[in-house]
Amino acid sequence: MNTTLEKRPVAPQSLPEAHKPKFDDTLVTGNLWRACWVMAWPLLIATIANSLVGICDLYVAGFLGTSSQAAVGISEHIAFFAMLLIMGVSMGTTAIVSRYWGEKNYEEGVRFTAHSILFSFVFGIVLSVALLVFGIMSLSMFSNSLEVQTLARQYLCIYSFYIIPFSIVSVMNSALRASGDAKTPLVLVACFTSLTVIGDFLTVVLQWPVANLGIQGIAISAVVASFTSSLLGIVLLRRSKLAPSMHHFMPLDIDRIRRVVKIGVPSALQRLGWATSLFVLYFILSQCDTPTPALAALAVGMRIEALLFMPIMALNMAVSSIVGQNLGAKKVKRAYQAGVKMATVGFWSLTVLGAIMFLLADNIASWISSDPVTIPHIPSYLRIAAFCEPFLALAMILSGALQGAGDTKTPMWITIICNWLVRLPLAYWLVLGLDMGPSGAWLAMTLSVVMSGIITAMRFRSLSWTRQRV
Repeated sequence: MNTTLEKRPVAPQSLPEAHKPKFDDTLVTGNLWRACWVMAWPLLIATIANSLVGICDLYVAGFLGTSSQAAVGISEHIAFFAMLLIMGVSMGTTAIVSRYWGEKNYEEGVRFTAHSILFSFVFGIVLSVALLVFGIMSLSMFSNSLEVQTLARQYLCIYSFYIIPFSIVSVMNSALRASGDAKTPLVLVACFTSLTVIGDFLTVVLQWPVANLGIQGIAISAVVASFTSSLLGIVLLRRSKLAPSMHHFMPLDIDRIRRVVKIGVPSALQRLGWATSLFVLYFILSQCDTPTPALAALAVGMRIEALLFMPIMALNMAVSSIVGQNLGAKKVKRAYQAGVKMATVGFWSLTVLGAIMFLLADNIASWISSDPVTIPHIPSYLRIAAFCEPFLALAMILSGALQGAGDTKTPMWITIICNWLVRLPLAYWLVLGLDMGPSGAWLAMTLSVVMSGIITAMRFRSLSWTRQRV
């Protein structure tokens, strides 16, 4: 396979002089550690900020009661499926724009950015309508409580509109990262986080500017913050290296959109494969002798692990842009070294954090839960999961490297095989067949993650992804 991109009839220099971006070669020249750092630290802060939004939503909903908390949690979980599809488009944008940027083919980079943003706007509208219709129809699958269903319906009727600006900002941020700019996406995330948190407290706690908005105030805050961030994103994009993209929404090129979607779909399916497998795992745990504490332990354990994921997610997004640009610049060795360096940092970081989690498992359980039935299951989860954390880092970071190269199918198949063909059948057999209870599920999860990390590392080491065409 050819390592170069498909050649376009228009030369990179054909952009008008006023529309030509300034190329920043930080990611493809100089100290590689510096390139990794330049991309990683803003993404780490952005990842932490994003997590604060979900925590704040649930915390503020707690002022309205348990049913409101459940309604917000269910609604945002349903909306998460739509977000996964958008993230797939974002990954396609990163892979293509970073490759052209590394090649210094500015024209194609900005044109793909423009078409990705245009597609995200249309796709966001479609997903928003789908969420409004099918999301509301599916509420009974997640809760038997009529009160929770009613509240969730009120929430989704407003929150579904959040998907439209979210789509635009998500793709915009991906294109900016692909060009080597990780700071502008941080500004947009900071704007969204600040406005959401302030809005949550104003509308629910202080009941301003309208009293008794209840759960709808949280949804309104998210929508207002998201639309404001998208408008700010457009302003900042016009001042960025990708400013010329604002002049190239037309004429519409279906082939460019098709190429973005072609790369993005496997990435979306990978995320959907993981998310849906979690539902099946919930079902398996619901059949064991102590279903309620087992499900609670899983929820608590995954939230604790999510704290460990934050730096790894930052490295995942950073390495995708670095790999894409270096492949575009035909610096295959540098692209490979970037993946190795990022994976090494992630592996040892999660080795240390996993060891701490193992040693403090009992303390963490007592801090998180006061239920005497649930508490014994939490240390079990944390101690077993601690052994797979380094391999989770390998899987996540090197998947980002593969996806940045445009090889999104491999991570998709690895996720499907390890989750659906290994984790779930093994969990069913251990939990119910051998009557191991929740520990059997934790063991199945750990083994599948170890397997995923090893296979992903083998694929990365093969260098076959360097021949991927985007």
